[in-house]
Amino acid sequence: MKINFLTKSIDQNDFASRTAVVAMIAAATGAVVFILWQLTDLLPAVFATILIALAWRGVAERVSRLLGLSQGVSLAMVALGSLVAVVVALMLFGGQLVRQYDEVALDIPAAIAMLERLVEEHPWGRFVEKFVVHVDFSKMTTPVAQQFGALLGSVGSGLGYGIFTIIGAAYLAADPGRYAAGVIALAPASRRADMALFLDRSGAVLRQWLFIQLYVVAMNALFAGAALWAFGVPAPLALATISGALAFVPYFGSIIAMIIGVLVALPHGLDNAALAALAIGSASFVEGYLITPYLQSRSLMVPPVVLLFCMLAFASLFGTMGVVLAVPATVVLAVAYGVFAENR
Repeated sequence: MKINFLTKSIDQNDFASRTAVVAMIAAATGAVVFILWQLTDLLPAVFATILIALAWRGVAERVSRLLGLSQGVSLAMVALGSLVAVVVALMLFGGQLVRQYDEVALDIPAAIAMLERLVEEHPWGRFVEKFVVHVDFSKMTTPVAQQFGALLGSVGSGLGYGIFTIIGAAYLAADPGRYAAGVIALAPASRRADMALFLDRSGAVLRQWLFIQLYVVAMNALFAGAALWAFGVPAPLALATISGALAFVPYFGSIIAMIIGVLVALPHGLDNAALAALAIGSASFVEGYLITPYLQSRSLMVPPVVLLFCMLAFASLFGTMGVVLAVPATVVLAVAYGVFAENR
């Protein structure tokens, strides 16, 4: 009987200790999830830092091979060259770009107000406003204008994150092996080889994706800008930069760029709106059906359905930056699944 009581006591103690361990693990997991949730604005900046560091490192390696320079000198040349290019571009086009963005900020609410009047004057517009619950076209303009103003106002905070992103990318590109070793050390000993393989593959795929995407963005912006300028559409430089930036967003980016272009041109006449749609639509067609498929023919392809739902998920979690970074993040997840599922 004593042995039975002693065994029972030992079992109870063991159960209590295991319960305490499980509770501590659950609490730690919950704390990590809560912290990550609070840092949703920071996580896209961290991912952008990694992308910039990969780009700088990749270009620096090519410069080092071509000129026979050390990695450090090549990286410094690339970073300074990037900074000089941005400064020169701002000096040449900054004032004109700011004026055109001001014009865009004024034209979009004016176009929405024009559409509102057209809808209210049409019989079906009055029918919808009368019989559909909570539909009032007279209240549409102000919220949209406020949303656009808030979007422009967020540029300031974006610049703040951008400064820290550039600084972090410089440190990461200067010594990537140190940070990779730290990440590998966090993995269990039995999975460190897989973690190293994952970092190598994801780095190569992300670098390839980024170079392709930057080329696509540049071609889209140049083609759209040239067409908008040739057609005489207002604010061609601003609309070209918007169209190029939205090329980062698959499926929806070209549609959003076309809508913005039409809204900006609409107050200046229906012919301008049609020409804006033609210019941006042509640029998106060339980019989407000719340039991108050719460049991505040898890269990692993610199934469209997976990419679509990942974009929606990242948009819900991280907002606008989540949409922009959804594709590279999905590529990283696909690489992780391939590495860890193959070597499970």
